[in-house]
Amino acid sequence: MLDAQGSVVLGSSGNYVFSPDKLVALVGVQDLVVVETEDALLITTRAHSQDVGKVVKELASRGLEKLI
Repeated sequence: MLDAQGSVVLGSSGNYVFSPDKLVALVGVQDLVVVETEDALLITTRAHSQDVGKVVKELASRGLEKLI
């Protein structure tokens, strides 16, 4: 079954997927956030999505601002 964004979804619910250039298949997972950009892939749960700021700070401390 395809969702509104064209992802393949089987036995999954409550997920958010942003991947404009690739087909994404979700099988048996719930409440995930998946975001693909040109140079990075973020996968977390909805419950931990507020912690993305911690990843941003860590990347900055490692001098990887280009990934932010």
